[in-house]
Amino acid sequence: MKLFKPLLILFVLLLFVPARSPGNEPRRHVVLAMCQPTLRQILNIEELVAEGLISVKPIALVGVYHETDEADFRSAIAYVREKRLDWIRFRPIRGQVAPKDLFGPNLWTPQFREIVDNSDGILFTGGADIPPSLYGRESSLLTDASAPARSLYEVSFLFHLVGGSGNPGWIPFLDARKGYPVLAICLGAQTLNVAAGGALIQDIPSQVYGLTTAEQVLRQERNRIHSGDYAIAANPSSSNLVPALHQIRILKESRLAAKMAISPDQCPYVLTSHHQAIDRLRKGLFVAAVSMDGKIVEAVEHRIYPNVMGVQFHPENLVLYRPDILFRERPDVDPTLNLRSFLEADSVSLAFHRKLWEWFSDSL
Repeated sequence: MKLFKPLLILFVLLLFVPARSPGNEPRRHVVLAMCQPTLRQILNIEELVAEGLISVKPIALVGVYHETDEADFRSAIAYVREKRLDWIRFRPIRGQVAPKDLFGPNLWTPQFREIVDNSDGILFTGGADIPPSLYGRESSLLTDASAPARSLYEVSFLFHLVGGSGNPGWIPFLDARKGYPVLAICLGAQTLNVAAGGALIQDIPSQVYGLTTAEQVLRQERNRIHSGDYAIAANPSSSNLVPALHQIRILKESRLAAKMAISPDQCPYVLTSHHQAIDRLRKGLFVAAVSMDGKIVEAVEHRIYPNVMGVQFHPENLVLYRPDILFRERPDVDPTLNLRSFLEADSVSLAFHRKLWEWFSDSL
C-alpha cells in the first residue's frame, strides 16, 4: 500500500504529459508550417480551419519567411495580435546563402531542420516567378522574378526536404520521415520541381499557345485560360472580375486519383492564377494531373515520399468557400457569380477540394 499512492500519482501525471515532437520538444498541438505568411494567406488558413477543411484540432500555425523578403508581413503580424490568434506565430529565416550553395549544407540547414522537427507538415504557397538562373535558363522578358530572397530559401528548403539532381549524394530530410506531408501550391509546385532539378515554362500564352495579347488569351475556351490577370489587363476599369476557373484531368495511375477516389472522366474545376508552369520534370517527381488539352502539368507527386504533392491551382483560396463573395462574369454585368455555388453545381468540383484537404489533414 505504501507504493500504491506514489504509483497512482505517477500514472495520472503520465496521462497528461504532452506528446513529443520529432525534435524531442513537448508539443500539445498539431503544428502546420506555412511559407510566405502574408495577411491573405493567414485569412485563407483561418477560413480552411473554420470551414473544417483543415480538420485537425488543436492546430498551431508557424508562418515562415525570409528576413529580407520585401512582402508586407507586418499587416499579418498586426492582424494576429489584434485578433489574439495565439495559435499562429511567425518564424523568420535568417542569413544569406549564395545560389551555388542552395543544394547542400548551408547556413539555413539547421533552421530548416528545426522547422521540420517541430512541425507535422508544411505548405508552400503562391507568389512571384522564380529567377530562371536557378534552373539554368535565361530570363524571358515576361518573367517577374520580384522576390529573389524568397525564391532562394524556398528552393533550398524543398531541396533539403526531398533532394534533387543538384546534389545526388544529399540525404533528404524526408528519408527519416517519409510520411511528412508537403503541399506545394502554384509557385510552390514550380519550386518543388526546380529544387528537384527541373525547369519551367516561363510564359504559357506565348510559349505554349503562341499568343501575345490578353485579348487573344480571352478568346480561347475557358480550359486554356490559366490566370484571371488577362481579364483584368483587358478591362482595367472593371472590378470584381471572376478569377480563372478551368477543369483538370487527373491521371488514373496517380496517387491523387486514388486519394480523391476520382476517375479520368471526372474533371473538377479549379481556381488558377499562373502564367508559368512545370516544363522538365526531374528526380523523384511524376505527373498526377494535366490540363484538359494535356499541355500544362496541373499536379505532381513524389515517387518515394507519398505525401509530397505539388498542385498548379489554388485550393486554399478563401473565395472558393465563402458564400458571400460575388464576382462579375463579364465587365458589363453586376457581380452575381459565387464560386462556392459554382463548385457545388458541378458533380465533382467541391467534393474534390474537400477530399484534397481531407487527405492533407489526415496526413498531418
